[in-house]
Amino acid sequence: MDNGVPIRSVSRSLSVLRTINHQREVSLTELVRLEELPYPTMFRIVQTLLHEGLIERDETGKRYRPTALVHTLSSGYDDTALRSRAQPHMSALTRKIGWPVLLSVRVGARMVIRASTHHETTLTFHNWEAGTAMPLEGSATGMAWLAYLPEDHARDLVRWGVGPHGIGMFRHDLSIMLDAMARIREQGYAWRPSLFGDENKTSSISVPVLDGERIVAVLTLTYFSAAMKSELAIDRYVTPLQQAARAIAAAVATRPN
Repeated sequence: MDNGVPIRSVSRSLSVLRTINHQREVSLTELVRLEELPYPTMFRIVQTLLHEGLIERDETGKRYRPTALVHTLSSGYDDTALRSRAQPHMSALTRKIGWPVLLSVRVGARMVIRASTHHETTLTFHNWEAGTAMPLEGSATGMAWLAYLPEDHARDLVRWGVGPHGIGMFRHDLSIMLDAMARIREQGYAWRPSLFGDENKTSSISVPVLDGERIVAVLTLTYFSAAMKSELAIDRYVTPLQQAARAIAAAVATRPN
């Protein structure tokens, strides 16, 4: 393996496992479509995951679902303090504005949700849960994270991190990325239409949660695009989002005596 180049088969297998975990239950044909892999390749990956006990077949034998063994993959990681200290501020924000919010952190080449209020409001197309991943590039959450990294770090992440599910909008022209990141830092927020199954139905506004100059998380609000124009949503919600982000940052920075 060359320096910095991932093992393709491992990356594919991990991507398939993430998809099965997110979908909860999925057929081989659906996995081929979602992962955009040849059927024989997908079959071998699924058989390997079955052999390792990370997934199992349902009663029909045609669909696959994760097993309890997937929990062991996260046993060494604990962000209880982040979630517990952020959740009250997130819930208060959702009660105030109605729309759901997410708190996300970077894990590898993706942004992963650590806390959510989507279950606390009916104003949502999806009940996004902790553990759901999204690409660094293209999503408002990922763009907000990249914008507050040191420039060389952001460049390295974009060069390395665009996988099969990445948008890749900056890979061939990093100057576009640098311009976009500069605008986000100047404005204090990132805005993008949804990347997921509700395209053109929702849009998101993301702001950084900062510990001094270091970004520790991203707070994202998602709203129905048909409910209001982007200019109105930005004018109405950026300030409450930033206030909540500062409150979360202060809570996370607080250490018990």
